Amino acid sequence: MYPYGNYQIPQIPFEYSHVVQQDSNDLVRQLSQLLQMPQIQQVMGRFSQLERQVNQQQREIDQLQRRLVRVNQRLRAVENRLNIPFTPFEGEF
Repeated sequence: MYPYGNYQIPQIPFEYSHVVQQDSNDLVRQLSQLLQMPQIQQVMGRFSQLERQVNQQQREIDQLQRRLVRVNQRLRAVENRLNIPFTPFEGEF
């Protein structure tokens, strides 16, 4: 056992010659070629379409939530006026 101050990390030889470095321009060229493939363009188009659908559905959900709040407010007003017990819908069945 080494005392804490005298421990040395073992030196393991590592051969770096097999590591190939590519030019960044070569990587950019390969990426641009990949993005030009019809399959990639088709997937990207479908992704954009789904993203637009999600945004539209979120707007519809927000609108429905605002309508629900207004309906609950109106029903509370009717309840107060006519003394009819009413439990507003809060999203649970």
